[in-house]
Amino acid sequence: MALEGMKMLKQKLTRLTTSAAAVAMLAGPALAHAQSFEYINPIPAGTSLQVRTTEIIDSQTMDGRIYRGTIEEDVRDSQGRMAIPRGATAELVVRRDGDNDLVLDLDSVTVNGRRYGVDATRNRVGGGIDIKNSGIGANKETARNVGGGALLGAILGAVIGGGDGAAAGAAAGAAVGAGAQILTKGRRVNVPAETLLSYRLQSDMNLDIRDSGYDRDGNHYHKYDPN
Repeated sequence: MALEGMKMLKQKLTRLTTSAAAVAMLAGPALAHAQSFEYINPIPAGTSLQVRTTEIIDSQTMDGRIYRGTIEEDVRDSQGRMAIPRGATAELVVRRDGDNDLVLDLDSVTVNGRRYGVDATRNRVGGGIDIKNSGIGANKETARNVGGGALLGAILGAVIGGGDGAAAGAAAGAAVGAGAQILTKGRRVNVPAETLLSYRLQSDMNLDIRDSGYDRDGNHYHKYDPN
């Protein structure tokens, strides 16, 4: 009986060792991924990133409502350093561009609880005004600068479903994927959940930009001056 008990104990120890090794192998890449990240501030204009929408976006107005998505792939800077890890939370918002069309724009990205966004008192957003040197009141001008006519992210394309790239047609405002139409620009914005959007930053994104929005009826909103 003692010999049989020793054999059973040895088998259990072998299984536990094998399981621990398997867990370590699985956790290794994730730990390496996490350890390789460092905050880069700012993330420069010209950086490309992909956002996967997590909800339906259907709007015919610029009301400041925030829609959420996730970063699809690691984003790296020009030196190859990771700027934004995949899985980070992205915020999208409907704005008006210089042609007065509605456009689905990138608003911010949150990494491990720290928020990247536009500091409109230091940066030009698209064709916006340099508020810091304009002599204009920052609060009102900031709302106008990031709200209408100045876009943070230029949409390069969009596709529903797979991650093999984004349909170039969306850069012009519309694309078709999986039998559904994607409208990212025009009188209406209509983007299904699970759409992959490709953006190129038109302005630097700065770290630790405060979210001054508010919640209403279960949704989050930012205040923008449309005029």
